[in-house]
Order: sequence, then C-alpha cells, then structure tokens
Amino acid sequence: MAYKDLDTFFDPDLKLPIRGKTYTVPAPGAPEAARLRKQVIAEGVPPVEQVFEALKILGAEIDPETEEWSGGVYDEMVADDLPWPMIFHAGRTAIIHYGFTADMGEAHWALAQLGKLVDLEKATEFLATIKPKT
Repeated sequence: MAYKDLDTFFDPDLKLPIRGKTYTVPAPGAPEAARLRKQVIAEGVPPVEQVFEALKILGAEIDPETEEWSGGVYDEMVADDLPWPMIFHAGRTAIIHYGFTADMGEAHWALAQLGKLVDLEKATEFLATIKPKT
C-alpha cells in the first residue's frame, strides 16, 4: 500500500471554537515550534512574556511606531468583539498545543480554571522529567 500525500488529509492547524465560530491558528514552522518547545518545556513561559507569545502565535505583530498589535487570527477575534480573556486563552492554548503537546493544549482549553487550583508551571516541569519507555 502506497502512502497518500499527507497534505491531502492532514491539517496541522489548530481549530479553536469560540462562541459558535471556529478560529484557525496556523501551525508554526519547525524553527518556531522548536523555540516554543524549548521555552515551554525547559523554561516555562513567564507571565509577562505570555501576552507577547499569545499574540505572536495568533499571528499578530506589533507596529513599532504605534506599539499596537495587529494581524492574523488576532484581528479576526478583535473584529468579532471577543473579550481579551478569550483571546488570551486561545493564544495560551496554541502555545501549549504547538510548544508542548496537542493533548496538553486540549487539556488547557477545557480546564483553564484548573490553573487557579494547581501550579501549572510545576506540573509542566514535572511532566518534562517523564521519560518515554523505550
């Protein structure tokens, strides 16, 4: 049996449903994904940097003159009048999805309030120490 072209049936982008609409967060390229993995697994994402990373993964860029963010799915979310907490949650989910694992991204999406009960940074550090069986 010959393999089918992956592009004909595999969609690497992240689809996030919010208020009845699905927003697509494009998959990053290999260098950006590697940078995210290093930051999420090895260093965690410090709270101050989370906003920058969330906006960046949503495709926004900062205008150096106005210091305003625009672009990508971020603009679509703003145009749809989504509140900032939802936009930020979508960005954090994408960071975890692409920088750690899809399963952890999905868990974050569904269990966002868990972060108020559990130290997610410590949990991530612990998970990074688990070695797969060989």
